[in-house]
Amino acid sequence: MPSLLFGVAFANIFSGIPINEEGIFQGTIINLLTPYGILGGLLFIFLFLVHGLIWLAVKTDGELYDKSLSLSITLWNILIVLFLVFVIGSKFATNIYQFYADHIYLLIIPALSIAALLSVRYFLEKKLVWKAWFASCVTIVTATLFGVVGIYPNLLPSSIDPAYSMTIYNSASSPMTLKIMLGVVLVFVPIVIAYQAWAYYLFKDKVDLSEGSY
Repeated sequence: MPSLLFGVAFANIFSGIPINEEGIFQGTIINLLTPYGILGGLLFIFLFLVHGLIWLAVKTDGELYDKSLSLSITLWNILIVLFLVFVIGSKFATNIYQFYADHIYLLIIPALSIAALLSVRYFLEKKLVWKAWFASCVTIVTATLFGVVGIYPNLLPSSIDPAYSMTIYNSASSPMTLKIMLGVVLVFVPIVIAYQAWAYYLFKDKVDLSEGSY
């Protein structure tokens, strides 16, 4: 469900949300369940399913490893179809391609996303699961950036009237607030990164599924 909702949310942000001049949403959750929105939801579900299965293959051995690897390859075949349909559908459901037409050099983002997704399959076939996992990471990040960059400078484009869109300019906090938050980020983000690095190091080994090991 989180994967589905993430995908629906991002797809609707890319295509535009019915918000009025006061930034108030006009409609219900049903309004977000457009064909493009549902397509985004399905895309995210399969992105995360494949990503999770690859991680399971990274962390296990034996039968569970084999099942995870096999299923990730099977679901990748569905994922690539959804991915291509979403990219094509974005042409008709959004104004993203107009932005990229004006900034040709940024086409490196969708190109990198497609290359990373193809690399996932290649590495899975070679049973290079760590490389497949990192390629999957790149796919997820660049697929999201494809739309986020494409709607710049909008944060929430309005489907009612482009003038009602929330942008990086009319939605920004005051300069003082931004300075305070910059200080918070500079202090706490390194702490979070250090903690995550320590946690991953602590659990770096494969899970031992032998009887009695747990």
